[in-house]
Amino acid sequence: MSEPVLITGGAGSVGRQLAGMFLAEGRPVRIFDLPFMDFSGLEDEPNVEIVKGDITDKKSVYEAVRNVGGILHLAALLPPASERDRDKTFAVNVEGTRNIVEALKSHGSKATLVFTSSISTYGDTSKESDPIKITQPQSAIDIYAESKIAGEKVLIGSGVNFVILRIASIAVPAFLEPPEPWPFTSDQRVEMVHRDDVADAIKSSVGTAEAVGNVFNIAGGSTWRLAGKNYVEDFFNFMGAPLEMAVYREEPGWNDWYDTVESQKILNYQNRSYDFYSGEMKTIVEEMMAE
Repeated sequence: MSEPVLITGGAGSVGRQLAGMFLAEGRPVRIFDLPFMDFSGLEDEPNVEIVKGDITDKKSVYEAVRNVGGILHLAALLPPASERDRDKTFAVNVEGTRNIVEALKSHGSKATLVFTSSISTYGDTSKESDPIKITQPQSAIDIYAESKIAGEKVLIGSGVNFVILRIASIAVPAFLEPPEPWPFTSDQRVEMVHRDDVADAIKSSVGTAEAVGNVFNIAGGSTWRLAGKNYVEDFFNFMGAPLEMAVYREEPGWNDWYDTVESQKILNYQNRSYDFYSGEMKTIVEEMMAE
């Protein structure tokens, strides 16, 4: 792939991680993000092109898409910001996606567009049989999920080469403040996925011909299938904080266990077990305590 891989929202943490993965292989990347974002560590780097613009601006998107070998579409308004203004969220998450599709068509490009969607689009599946398949009807319980469902519809039937990734809750190996409330009940089925496995899945999607035209669930796999309280108890044990501080949702959220047989077969991304993540967290806390 001699043409650059375009990463929308590429100045963020996931975008930077993916850029580093491509650069390590000698593949050029083009970073597209808002002008006020911090591009330090990316500017003036070999094989990195910076395009500053807005995903809602058709002209800047058209220029960003020119002569690309693939697109990782990460740019989006996420919760809680997405819940404050439905029109703005749809402008970014839906119309921004439409702008990329139209730009690809205008350029006559066959580049694969990888769309990062969410398992939150299924809504509350706590009464369904597990694991949840991609054929599960989508039922948004917030604006963000509603916008992702609409974004998926823009792609399906568009005529462009696409891959849709419905990504589960991401486990980040870092010292973080616990959410309040946790986005699930204590007994709810929850299957998270390691941050680096998500990056592997996204990267693999743009370079795997067999992935094109598919919708995939992206989740951690069998070792990550726990109850909500298991994640929370482990988290508080890692942090050395009293479990009594934990606050759960009163009604089930959109977490569950997911059918990832096909996504794993094609993308080969489930490389980090829950035990691996637990070990990382323990090491991080031990190193902090030793300082």
